[in-house]
Amino acid sequence: MPENPGDANDLFCAEGPDAVAAVVAGAAKISPPPPTYPVPFLTPEEARASLADAIAGFMAAIPDYWAAVAAAQEEAKKPDTDRDPLDFNIVERAALPPLLGLPVDVGLGKTSSARAAIAELIGSGGLGTRKVVYAVPRHDLGVEQVTELKALGLSAMLWKGRTAPDPTDDNPDRLMCLDTEATFDALEIEHPVEQSCCKVKNGAELLLCPWFHDCGYQRQKPLAQAAQVVVCAHDSLFHMKPEAIGAVGLLVIDEAFWQSGLRGLDGKATLTQDGLEPGRTSLTCYTGKAKMDVGATADLIAARERLCKALRVTEPGPLRLGLLEAVGLTSDDCRHAATLERRRMRDAGLRPGMSPVERRKRIEAVLPQAGEPWAPPGRCATLWLILAEALENGHDAAGAELVHEMTEAGSVRALRLRWRSTMRKGWAAQVPILHLDATLRPELVQTYLPRIDIGATVAARQPHVRVRQATGSPTSARAMTPSADAPERDRKAAASRLRDLRAWIDLRARQCHRPGQAIDLLVVGQKAAIDALRSAGLPPRVEAVHFNALSGLDHWGGIGGMVVLGRTLPAPRTVELIAMALTGRVPAPNPEDAGWWYPMVERRVRLAGERTAPLAMEEHSDPIAEAVRWCICEGELIQAMGRGRGVNRNAATPLEIDLLTDVVLPVTVDALVPWSDLRPTRRDLMALTGIVLENAADMADCFPELWSTAAAARQDRSRSVTNCYYRDLYNSQMSHSSAEVTYRPEGAGHRARSARVDLSRIPDPEAWLTNRLGPLASFMLTGCNSDASESNGPSDAAHLDTLASRLTASMQAVLAARRAALDALSARLEAAELVALRRSAHPEPTEEIDA
Repeated sequence: MPENPGDANDLFCAEGPDAVAAVVAGAAKISPPPPTYPVPFLTPEEARASLADAIAGFMAAIPDYWAAVAAAQEEAKKPDTDRDPLDFNIVERAALPPLLGLPVDVGLGKTSSARAAIAELIGSGGLGTRKVVYAVPRHDLGVEQVTELKALGLSAMLWKGRTAPDPTDDNPDRLMCLDTEATFDALEIEHPVEQSCCKVKNGAELLLCPWFHDCGYQRQKPLAQAAQVVVCAHDSLFHMKPEAIGAVGLLVIDEAFWQSGLRGLDGKATLTQDGLEPGRTSLTCYTGKAKMDVGATADLIAARERLCKALRVTEPGPLRLGLLEAVGLTSDDCRHAATLERRRMRDAGLRPGMSPVERRKRIEAVLPQAGEPWAPPGRCATLWLILAEALENGHDAAGAELVHEMTEAGSVRALRLRWRSTMRKGWAAQVPILHLDATLRPELVQTYLPRIDIGATVAARQPHVRVRQATGSPTSARAMTPSADAPERDRKAAASRLRDLRAWIDLRARQCHRPGQAIDLLVVGQKAAIDALRSAGLPPRVEAVHFNALSGLDHWGGIGGMVVLGRTLPAPRTVELIAMALTGRVPAPNPEDAGWWYPMVERRVRLAGERTAPLAMEEHSDPIAEAVRWCICEGELIQAMGRGRGVNRNAATPLEIDLLTDVVLPVTVDALVPWSDLRPTRRDLMALTGIVLENAADMADCFPELWSTAAAARQDRSRSVTNCYYRDLYNSQMSHSSAEVTYRPEGAGHRARSARVDLSRIPDPEAWLTNRLGPLASFMLTGCNSDASESNGPSDAAHLDTLASRLTASMQAVLAARRAALDALSARLEAAELVALRRSAHPEPTEEIDA
């Protein structure tokens, strides 16, 4: 028991305020729950130095690795070496290449640091004659890299595939390959394109494609042979490396690449059960001389029989491990069957220069007859490899899902394949790899590179970035762009949301204006939302782009502000399918009480002042599926915010970011507010047009889309204004061209009333009022903060706009006067027919009326 039992009030009464103050001072401070993402402790300069050290340490190990490889190869050449002559893995056992993944904040210069390290490595001779391959997400980013590498004195080129664009002034739609039809014909029967379509030696005769010497794909080969650095797209890493590139000494992968290796996510990689049945289609395997291989054919038929035995009794869904084992399949059997499947396709004899008719004739000769079930050999080989991996690792084959596929003949049972392709050996096998990514997730990268070391995250504080996050904002694609068959109320609500967001963007652009910059504000959101904003009309000096097209771009490093609308959050089923393709396993299911959506978890927003705030967010129960969800959602938001290059800002170039999304991100939020506190009122929307009217009737006449009646406007006028739009027009620092006007419409019963006008938006307020209210009995500009008054005069364009407005107003006034005269004459004619005519006087009222 305490010496003095009771509460603080009892202590105050017994011992006085000093005793209470002493107890409060001695109380233990309860720290707030930690944020989901810790606060970075490095300055931008320190973070860049840490990044440079990490890359330099990795590069320093590369010459030693290649020296060890060369020593192992020399040792293997000695005649007295005690080793198996068929052992081709001696180099692999002699040395393991260094593999490093570095998570690096956007804007810290990971790409430029890598380029500088590459130049130093090549200059030191650490790679010998080997080349550096630099992989980027897209070709447009590759062009930038080639330019920067050449500026460092390196010979660099961009390698592109046959179907990549190769535009010219005369033909902007030109592709690298000038005969893509021949390319697709070769791919249809899984023949090598180079020998089938481009160039091959037939005895003493050299066969060439008719466009060989004009072909962009062929034209790049000498450049690749001479280059020190070859830049390519991520997709290229999952296709055979062209011989012209030569030996690779270092592979640098810039930005996330894990999605480039996924196959079958579109649902089109299917194999019908009929096409797999041995008795329904030919399973003949051929030798290299196009002769039937009886033994191989028998082995393949036996393997197919066991597989189809399992398919006949299984239920829709992933193929179960127990069933595969029950029918006698083993991983070795499956891998052998994959090899045999590729021997089913005979050589069609396609040659360069062959006519399309002849090519089609030869293709049809090696394909089954029309109507016969067909399972492409390459796809069948993929199925067997999926099954082999499942049997090796003891899990269900999630990448082979039995479904009911709709065809022209009706519903058929089919296997839908999803899998992860591997990096081709020519690019990555026994090659040092450096992976740099702002949103790197080890769980995803290690599915491709199990041995990769993940370095410490390189992050920096951003003291000159102010982040305001608004929760509950209506920024989803459904909220802003309802479907065509949506109810009318939904379409009206979407139009109101779009109007509010556009007003918000308009205000933020004015607040974030920075002299010398072409763009004041960058808006990022989902494509549907961005398209809707563009259709509605973006304010001046505002640029809008959508998610998924931002990585690597560095065009907005000087803007004053950013607005990020919504998020990209796929359904749980979508991320589960991606996780299945990555791992081949069925992901752990979400709790049943979550329904079809994600379960909600509490995360903590990192607030300024060492505070945190809770925010409920979606999270998948499976770690791989959650990593996929995070990359698509939070990862894309991180990429979006990074376009403003916050780490490069200083006191003279601050950056303001508005996050209109309910997502916890690795940023310090200065203000966390609900969207309802920021949503513009109707008076705010009026102010953003450039004028604030005080008379309720005039408000309804000038803005009928906001107020249907004067009574509604009067009611709005009586409410307090909590947002900043209305006040901005009265802030001379915000609106240097604001002015006060007094005016009185013509007609009895009208008194003079006042308004506030932004002359930069409404250069001629008298004409603006006349156009909407009719002729004015009086108008006077009573106060002006316009910067234009200090200059020599308005620009020619503004002068023309003013004249046009006045001309329009005068014409409308003349028409209104003539219409009034006709109405008066008509009234007199009707009155003449009356026996008695009484005219009532209309004295001017003593009080202002809203009419």
